[in-house]
Amino acid sequence: MLTNDILLEKWNSIAQYNKSYARIDGTHPLDWHIGYEDINQKSLLIVCSYEPEFLQSSKSILSSVGCRSDGKWTMTFRLVRQENEEVFIRLCCDLIESSRYQSDSIQGIRFIANRYLQWSKLMEQQSSGLLGEAERKGLLGELIHLQNCILNGVPMHEAVESWMGPEGADQDFIFSDTWHEVKATGIGSTFVSISSLEQLKAPCSGELIIYFIDKTAPNSSNSYTLLSKAEEIRGVLKSNQATLDLFNDKLLRKGFIDSLEYKEYWYRLGGNQGYRVDDSFPKLINSNVPPQIVSANYSISIQAIQNWRTQ
Repeated sequence: MLTNDILLEKWNSIAQYNKSYARIDGTHPLDWHIGYEDINQKSLLIVCSYEPEFLQSSKSILSSVGCRSDGKWTMTFRLVRQENEEVFIRLCCDLIESSRYQSDSIQGIRFIANRYLQWSKLMEQQSSGLLGEAERKGLLGELIHLQNCILNGVPMHEAVESWMGPEGADQDFIFSDTWHEVKATGIGSTFVSISSLEQLKAPCSGELIIYFIDKTAPNSSNSYTLLSKAEEIRGVLKSNQATLDLFNDKLLRKGFIDSLEYKEYWYRLGGNQGYRVDDSFPKLINSNVPPQIVSANYSISIQAIQNWRTQ
């Protein structure tokens, strides 16, 4: 399997001349090449039999399409911001590896185009290619909860639409008559952190759902990666393309894309607990703190809120 380090090593072995390219993998079903369109400007190129769609360039990557003298077409991705080189390497490695089961067809080239567009948006949103540890656990908690909502009878599209964390809402899941705030914490944790005065504030009662998640050894019992959990949910949603597209869009908004490096981070779920958040629940919100306090983050003892436990 191609890795980022191997790809960079192969790139550095190519002479940095204008339009200097080498095929990356003779066993790959697609004709991928890496090289330099201009001196010291890394480029990824695929040769295809079909005319690819023109893709809009971003601040970091210049995209172009061309027709060769033999009638074949090329689609080229050129790095134009050197500070994003590390993420560009990740992108190229992911495009090559994720397309290993595609063919030189309209569908195969469209797969690559859609994959590139996802990565292009991600590169504009954040400087690193991967989510940090806290972000990974937080997203995993939200994905587990989304899966549980569907398993508990919430219609698939409604469940995905209700997932409002990627939209920047105060609560992670918002339904017509209630809401859920999802927290992912270590299995031995005795408290959960609340990050704002708005997080537990809403016009109606809701629930605080705590998932106890820890890192674990690869392939251990009842373990999974962020990547495998996303794939599980995609498998459930694949019967409805609109719902699947919405799910993928929300993953992207959370800063997640299917990087193979997520396979290195394994987690296990140690259980979950739910707590009713009503007017009596201990919380800090705008209406019960002095007006001089405009923002706050605080911790709630899990043991101290057992009277509100629902599950």
